[in-house]
Amino acid sequence: MDVRYQQLSLDELEFEDLRWAYAYWTERMAGRPMPAWTDIDLSDFPTNLIPRVCVIDVSASPLDFRYRFWGTAITGMHHYDLTGKSVRELTPPDYADCIWNQYFEVLTAGEPAAFMTEVPLERGLTTYYAVVRMPLSAGDGVEQILSVEAYGEQVGELRKRFEALWKASRP
Repeated sequence: MDVRYQQLSLDELEFEDLRWAYAYWTERMAGRPMPAWTDIDLSDFPTNLIPRVCVIDVSASPLDFRYRFWGTAITGMHHYDLTGKSVRELTPPDYADCIWNQYFEVLTAGEPAAFMTEVPLERGLTTYYAVVRMPLSAGDGVEQILSVEAYGEQVGELRKRFEALWKASRP
């Protein structure tokens, strides 16, 4: 199964946790284009949100995205932990490509982006999640990406939202 994703409007985030994370990121900007990683304090986050957070380090040469922090709920979804490892180690490979593209979009735009992603899992299962990805920098260019995920109360709820977005985006 191919991995599919749809971009979501930051102005119309349907998920309370993602709205909270985006507002937190915006508060930490302090008049700059984006906050630095040192401006982010995970202890400020609601305790139910921390397991759904990833912090990604951006390496410039060669370009790579490596997980500095990989939340435990994300481990639960994937059944592995990528702390310290490259996004290229996500499985299946087309999922790694999908997430690489999302990180690359945030890197090149230097602005946050939100997505809803359909993820094929082992044994033919599929899951869905919404995510907001926000750039971080203490200087020039994006140095890290703060990523916060929302799974919804039921996978069926997210599947319906995803399918509606997918149909609306296709001619």
